[in-house]
Amino acid sequence: MDRTEDQIPSVQLDGVTAGYQRGREVVSALDLRVEGPGVVRLAGRNGAGKSTLLELVSGYLRPWAGRVLVNGAPAADLGVRRTRRVCRTQVALYPHMTVRDHLAFGARCCGVEAQDGIRRAERHGLGPWLDHNAGALSTGNARKVWLVMCTLGRFDVVVLDEPFNGIDAESIDIVVSELADWAGHALVLLISHVPPADVAITRTVTLR
Repeated sequence: MDRTEDQIPSVQLDGVTAGYQRGREVVSALDLRVEGPGVVRLAGRNGAGKSTLLELVSGYLRPWAGRVLVNGAPAADLGVRRTRRVCRTQVALYPHMTVRDHLAFGARCCGVEAQDGIRRAERHGLGPWLDHNAGALSTGNARKVWLVMCTLGRFDVVVLDEPFNGIDAESIDIVVSELADWAGHALVLLISHVPPADVAITRTVTLR
């Protein structure tokens, strides 16, 4: 399901109970609705369910009870993938595949030109590393590749889990700028313990 032009980008959880092991729920009977465009920060102590909420919005984790909607459609619907992006905190790159090939692969999945990702990667200082295997990258550079790869194309909803961790100050400034651009048309769900002061946060939701 694609969002229509006049539809507000949104994420909605109605009575959601979910977890990873039966009998040990991470969130219980959670009701939440957030709308965009703008940056909504998800806050809370470790274990409060922030990353679990990301997995629910991604459609990968199915709720035991309740429903999760993205732009009014069930999060697990295949059609939602076209207008949703998810960037987990754990980098998952193929060690023997080049940065350039990662970006080309991500671009194909999103239906955009590979050059779009390459331009963004170069802006993040990855130009000299484009033809290096991901396994040869520093932790910071790998995180930059991961962030770019996970946020290619145009989208209505994006969820980012600690995107500022492990990257240099220059790239932090670039990510802040990208967040501002996305927030002009999309709902940006940001999980960050200490976001940079320059991030224009529309609303903070604290999970308890």
